[in-house]
Amino acid sequence: MTSPKLMSGTDTAQPSRRGLVRDMLNVVGETHTESNLRRDAERKFAIEKTGSGNYWTEAEFPDLHQQRGGRSGRSGSGVEQAQSDPAADLMEFRAAHSAAILIVKFEELAGKALQVTEAGHGATTFVNATIPEFFQVRDQLNRSWETTKSLDVNQAVKAVYDSVAKVETAIKNAASDLKVAQALANNREALRSLVPPLEKVVGTLPSANRNAAELARDMRKQRSIAMGFAAGLTKQLGVWKIGDLHIADLTDGTVKVNASWVNFVTKEDFNQEFEAWQQSQQRT
Repeated sequence: MTSPKLMSGTDTAQPSRRGLVRDMLNVVGETHTESNLRRDAERKFAIEKTGSGNYWTEAEFPDLHQQRGGRSGRSGSGVEQAQSDPAADLMEFRAAHSAAILIVKFEELAGKALQVTEAGHGATTFVNATIPEFFQVRDQLNRSWETTKSLDVNQAVKAVYDSVAKVETAIKNAASDLKVAQALANNREALRSLVPPLEKVVGTLPSANRNAAELARDMRKQRSIAMGFAAGLTKQLGVWKIGDLHIADLTDGTVKVNASWVNFVTKEDFNQEFEAWQQSQQRT
């Protein structure tokens, strides 16, 4: 994949707004796992506050092609898509971002495993608590992306998930808790070696010094730039929920885009207003 080099637009100071407003696009931060548990309530709140029935999760916001009806469906049937393949959050970047984060999380897990093997104790707690938490995160990340139109991206991302799956099999077949920890510690280099192929397929030059955390940050920034452009150029009104780190990128100068009419709301400010609304609903 040759990724588009998204350039930032003019930086425009944002008016001081802390909550949702009407007659604007509200781009709002969230922790996905938190908001996924209360989507229906958030939608009702958004309608009441903005007067618009538009509410998009991170991957649902339509890009300009979709808004103008100029993109055909994935099947090639000519059927226009509504929101199934939005380029407002490029799936190639989203997929690579998830894979890079997975490598980072595996590195952290393998580091803890190395500590356990060197100490010679604590393996049981590590196996019964720490490892299951890691695979829960792996599953959440895996659900965050879909097959893209780039075969190269698909293969590079799948290689990361397949490598972790092989480690999972080794864990299940390990003869002891200590062997489980050793299996993790011994696979750190295998996962690290998958960073350069990921870099290559998303259009960055592989670097011997770049690690998975740096690649993850770069992919997040590229996604933030794309989101900023989509928000700044759209005529849509309503609420678009995105990861709160993207909001930080779009408001702290990391990404400079001309989105002067967009209302950016942090997760903290949204949650405060949302929770107050919920309490008012309970009193009525």
